[in-house]
Amino acid sequence: MKKIISLTFVLIFLLSLTACGTVGDVVSDAQSMGNSVIDGTQSIVDGAIDKTESMVDGAEEKAMNMMAGITASDAKKAALKHAGLDENQVSDVDIDLDRDNGKLIYEVDFNSGNIEYDYDIDAETGDVISADKSKD
Repeated sequence: MKKIISLTFVLIFLLSLTACGTVGDVVSDAQSMGNSVIDGTQSIVDGAIDKTESMVDGAEEKAMNMMAGITASDAKKAALKHAGLDENQVSDVDIDLDRDNGKLIYEVDFNSGNIEYDYDIDAETGDVISADKSKD
């Protein structure tokens, strides 16, 4: 509503300038100002959409964490145990809670030397669902 009122005042102002310039100048100025208002409005809408998506993603992540039977730290320990490694032997650890075919899993990835390990750990039981390793 404020934008419509502001745009109305801008247009009234531009019409009052017709005595000072040519009609082409006034039309050009009005188009530029109208585009600025549209661009500003689009920016506000885009920002609101981004914030809403972020809030939804955060709420979904919290809900999944509450449904998991184990923590991310527990999933990491299970993967390291399966790999026969301890924490000081690994780097670049990445742990994500995700859904796979409706089942909550932790995706645990880490490196040890030039070997990359990828694990899927059952987020309810802590069991290793899948394990893969490859050379970098």
